[in-house]
Amino acid sequence: MYSRWLECAGRKEYKGRVAGLRLIVVSALLLPSAFCIAYVPSSDSQTAEKSEQLPQDAETLLQKGQVDAAIAEYRRAIAAAPRDARNYYGLAVALDRAGALHDERVALEHALRLDASYAPVHNQLGLLNMKEAKQILAAAEFKTAIELDPHYAEAKNNLGVLMRSQGENGKAEALFREAVAENAGYAQAMTNLGSLLAAEARLPEAAEVLRRAVQTDPKNVDTLTESAMVLMRMNRKAEAVEEFRAAVSGAPQRAEMHVNLGIALADSADLDGALREFTEATRLEPESGVAHYNRGRVLAEMNRDGEAKVELEKAVQLKDVEAEWWSVLGAQARKMGEKDEALRALRKAVALEPKNARRQYALGQELREAGDIDGAVAAWRSAVALQPAYADALYALSRALARTEPAESRELQSRFMNLQTQQRATDDAQTIGNSALNAAAAGEWATAISQLKKAIERCGECSVRPQLHKNLGLVYCRSGDLKNGESELLEADKLLPGDADIAKALQMIRVR
Repeated sequence: MYSRWLECAGRKEYKGRVAGLRLIVVSALLLPSAFCIAYVPSSDSQTAEKSEQLPQDAETLLQKGQVDAAIAEYRRAIAAAPRDARNYYGLAVALDRAGALHDERVALEHALRLDASYAPVHNQLGLLNMKEAKQILAAAEFKTAIELDPHYAEAKNNLGVLMRSQGENGKAEALFREAVAENAGYAQAMTNLGSLLAAEARLPEAAEVLRRAVQTDPKNVDTLTESAMVLMRMNRKAEAVEEFRAAVSGAPQRAEMHVNLGIALADSADLDGALREFTEATRLEPESGVAHYNRGRVLAEMNRDGEAKVELEKAVQLKDVEAEWWSVLGAQARKMGEKDEALRALRKAVALEPKNARRQYALGQELREAGDIDGAVAAWRSAVALQPAYADALYALSRALARTEPAESRELQSRFMNLQTQQRATDDAQTIGNSALNAAAAGEWATAISQLKKAIERCGECSVRPQLHKNLGLVYCRSGDLKNGESELLEADKLLPGDADIAKALQMIRVR
């Protein structure tokens, strides 16, 4: 299972295992602060009551989604109590909902002139600055809000979102945790924390945080989806499907929710169920390339080739087309014997991702089938240049050059054989290492240590060497041999800098 997470104005993506299907969810990370309405003393009791009631009415209208009416009511509240900064703040929140960002800024600046110590105004200014890509100003406003109100959970959450967008994951995590500590029922902060932990492959931690978030707000479809994504990555598919179903129930008109559930069902081998969800997604959003792409993939898996090709052709004509969609269309066309169309699709894929070695290799294969050996050689050369350890491309290129460039062909063949040898060493080391972990699970420490040492020796400089040293260090520690455990973990730390498990184990050894 491979995953890819993108943070872009709250957009996240995940790729499932089966047939390259893709999962998408849009999550609102920044939630406007709930605002308080202050009673404004007046010599006229009716005026005072009116100045209190108007903003309350405006807030009610805003909560009902009647944005224009809420804006009008806030303006009436301002006319009744022009010195109350909270009314300008409420107006700003309503204007933000309406997308009137210039007027929102004017209202917030007016609120600051009336009361610069009102923390929610600074928080809202931070959100506005983030929308306008003014990150430095946004950070300053969030920090000011926190200074004015050290227990302001929402401002801490929002500053955490900003820190994460700038790659400051450590600071972001601390802020999300502080926000949750300030407000144990703050599901959005829990969701953001879980998302960050998942992005760092700290899946058990992420799953636990997101479980609490779902318990806190069981109807929040974005939290449900975030949690389900993590469960899929942990191969807890049945649980993930249930949470995706809950998300669909909560937002049946959102096409992406049906896409998400469809992918989970496909990954669980329920192709009929997946097809139903993708079909519903295309009905709800006919211009969704992702929905058509996924529907085409499932139809291809079901060997409904003609229908699959139609769906894939629709997908590549829609917005945000990806190279993979063209590659899949090319593979489907080849399967149906449409070689010219397959070649055209693969050229499109390479044009979109010219630095993708896999696509260059696939294009080379198709060109060879079409009799264009020179074109195939050029594509395979590109693949090898992009990925020198690409065994299939090395082999194909060495065969193609056997007659015309025998010396280069022999050199490529030698590289291919070396890669094969390395892969065998890696496979052997992994097998021995897995056996060692089974022994460790049974408490057979001596056997586990012996096998891990053997795996490291067999591996040499293979790709799993860092993990083997880490496992050996942890097994040493669990067996009570902290000295050798520390030695192996220090070696692993050089090879896997920043690994949380290694850092935690070394810290525990030093404390003792």
